[in-house]
Order: sequence, then C-alpha cells, then structure tokens
Amino acid sequence: MSRVSTSRTEERRGRNGARLRLPAAAVALALTAAGLPAVPAGDAPRAARELHAALEATPDTAHGARLFAICLECHGPHGEGNASGWPPQIAGQHRGVIVKELVDYRAGLRWYDPMERIAGRHVLGSTQDVADVAAYAASLNPSPDTTPGPRRGLETGAGLYVRRCQWCHGVRGEGNDARLVPRVAGQQYEYLLRQLRDTIEGRRPNMRAQHLRVIEGCTMEELMELASYMSRLDRPERS
Repeated sequence: MSRVSTSRTEERRGRNGARLRLPAAAVALALTAAGLPAVPAGDAPRAARELHAALEATPDTAHGARLFAICLECHGPHGEGNASGWPPQIAGQHRGVIVKELVDYRAGLRWYDPMERIAGRHVLGSTQDVADVAAYAASLNPSPDTTPGPRRGLETGAGLYVRRCQWCHGVRGEGNDARLVPRVAGQQYEYLLRQLRDTIEGRRPNMRAQHLRVIEGCTMEELMELASYMSRLDRPERS
C-alpha cells in the first residue's frame, strides 16, 4: 500500500479527465495530515554508494538465477509481471535500471512494502546479490505475456510519447542502460499507468524532476493513452 492515498474525490476527478496539477501542495498536505515528513526520509548517500558498488561488481548470473526464485511469486517465472499494475515486467529490463530500483527500495527512496522487504538486507544481503539478480533478470527475453492497454487513443498516445518521452526513452521505448533510463516498450499497461500517476501525485520520490515536468497537466485520459501506447511498443509476438 502506498504511503499517501488519493481521496475519492481526486480519484473521481482523475477518471473524469480533470487535469492533474499542483501535486506538491496536495502531497505536502496529505503527508502532514498522515503525520509523515514532508520530505521523504530516504538515505540518498547510501543509495549512491550501493548503486556504484553494484554497477561496478562483476555479476554472477548463475547465483542471480537462484536468487530470482524469490521474485517468481510476483514477477512470474519469466519475469513478465502481471496485469494488476503492481509487479512490472523485469525480463529484458536494463541491468542498471534494475540495480537502481533495488538500491532505492533498500534506502527508502522508493516506496512499496513488498519490494522494500525483498530488496532489504535480510533477503538480498549484499550489493553483490543486487548485482547478480539484476543481471539475471536483464538476461531474460522480454515476454509476450504482458497485458497491453486499450487500442483507443493510440494516435494521441503516440503524439504524447513523441513530444514528451521519446527524447529520453528512445524512439522504440528501448531506454538506455548507461543513463539508467528504463525500457518502457512492452511493459505491463497498468504498471506504466500507475507510475505516471504516482509521479504526478508524489508517490515516486526517486523519480527525476523532469518526469513531473513533462507529464504535469496531462488529463487522466491522456495518461491512459500514453501508457497504452508504450505498452504496445516492440511487444514480442507469441511463438
């Protein structure tokens, strides 16, 4: 469960296409009301150290395959995730991107209780473990067993992607490992939509500031169309 929940009124406004703006003030008020600090209490220096160490480590993919057994229940046997909007497809995701997300969960810079537990030191005991399991997941072929978004609005979604996302995520949504830019092509639709909403509504404290700037002002319908378009980019065909 996320640490900040949107109100029913906000949910209705989002579904009706109201523009999702002014997130900072709304999130600050919600955090204060919940008794939480207005600034996420994460350990950025620790995350930076672990990120560097894990990226510099020589990964052992055989060990990573054994560690991946703890990921199967949520992410699936082929790393495909599921349609719920929570576990993403991690098969074929860039190694550096997986490493970054794991160390951010470990350092409290990203919020989701199950992943905070799995990424924590009682499961992944070292940065070498992080490097190994990330390398194994990255070595898997992207799965065709993902759930794309609806076909309606794909032209609008494509236009939004070209104007707002392509410069960073690539023409085909391929991302960039060296720059830690995730592959979004063929990702689970509901997961993509959740990340867009969480960014706007302040539930992704590790998201770069430019992400908020490029999607701020989008309607809920536009976010759905954008997520649907990305979910259909370079999606593998079933054999």
